[in-house]
Amino acid sequence: MIINLSPQRRDDTLVAFKSGDKLNLNYEEFDFSKLAEGDTLPCTAIGSSWFFGNVERRSGELEMTLLLPNPVNYSPAQAFPVPLVNVPDGQVVFPRSLPDENGVYEELVKFNPVHPARLGVIDWSQVVTKAMKEAAARAAELLAAKGALAQRNTDAALRITRINDRIETLSYGIEVGAASEEDEAEQAALLLSLTAWKGYKFALGKVTGQATWPAAPVWPPEPVMPEIPADPEALATENQ
Repeated sequence: MIINLSPQRRDDTLVAFKSGDKLNLNYEEFDFSKLAEGDTLPCTAIGSSWFFGNVERRSGELEMTLLLPNPVNYSPAQAFPVPLVNVPDGQVVFPRSLPDENGVYEELVKFNPVHPARLGVIDWSQVVTKAMKEAAARAAELLAAKGALAQRNTDAALRITRINDRIETLSYGIEVGAASEEDEAEQAALLLSLTAWKGYKFALGKVTGQATWPAAPVWPPEPVMPEIPADPEALATENQ
């Protein structure tokens, strides 16, 4: 068991006793043995103000955070407590306060377990299981991959439309015999570029069929966008 401590200036006292996965706080026992590996029990599910944050089981070990009441003469160890790791069964030893003006330390409050103990309230319906976390992670992963695919498809469609528009504009000049050799060469190059972009967009449609989808999609290489004269988008940017 790992117990993290969150210091708080207060005049009450916390005594704790550990027994396996059970933790008795001020003679109220909380049994966390139902918490499986990778599960998280929200703080809101525990009927005690001494718990601060969630309770989790990682690598077979319970981890939680408790409020640590600090008296007026709190010590640096109480103000900046280190986590209690590998907490053994028995009374939990918390950092001690500073001695009084006579150099006398406050006597440690002894914990005498009472059987049967008063059972603390835990709402197990709020537990977030490892399976639930994995399902949520997969859903988020899929959503992110779909968003990335949609953006690539949108960008490709815009580029195809822009190239098509330029090809059509050049074709007007070719049809009426007003186009120069440079115009005809540009159109020929744009037709090649258009084919590349259409192939790219087609390849995007195959991404969801990959074995690595959606965890690690392999995106097809994006073609180079040709430089198109009188590009309305470029002109708009220049005029800003």
